Amino acid sequence: MDSLNLIRPVLVKAIVTESFKTSAAAEHQELIRRLEKEIEHIDDQENKLVAVLEKKNPEGLANARQTLKQERLRRVEERQKLLMRLKEIGMWALDSEVTLGKMESLVTLQVGDQWNRMMSVEIILKDGIVTEIREGGTGVDREDD
Repeated sequence: MDSLNLIRPVLVKAIVTESFKTSAAAEHQELIRRLEKEIEHIDDQENKLVAVLEKKNPEGLANARQTLKQERLRRVEERQKLLMRLKEIGMWALDSEVTLGKMESLVTLQVGDQWNRMMSVEIILKDGIVTEIREGGTGVDREDD
């Protein structure tokens, strides 16, 4: 066997521009607002549930409250993470690179290939446009392919 198809990890990064920074901050602010509404909704549900269960099923009240408390706590923790990330976004330096996430791609590995080069790939975006594809830590421009 001279070659083998593999799935390799691909790191996706973005170059920080003013518009990217503004967009990322707005997206996080919207997610924070949505979580705050969900927390309010859970609080309202708990108040309504207490009134109903106190009369109909007092034994189930503690379990219901615990479930709602866990859901509320999960959302509060997520909100805290988003607030911290929002602060980080504010500190991003223009033209720096930030990691957006990971993807996978197929690669054909052949005898004689350099393992590190084949398995280390990054896609670099600037305002949503692919500006560079890096393999093995070296820049590989799309035009060269």
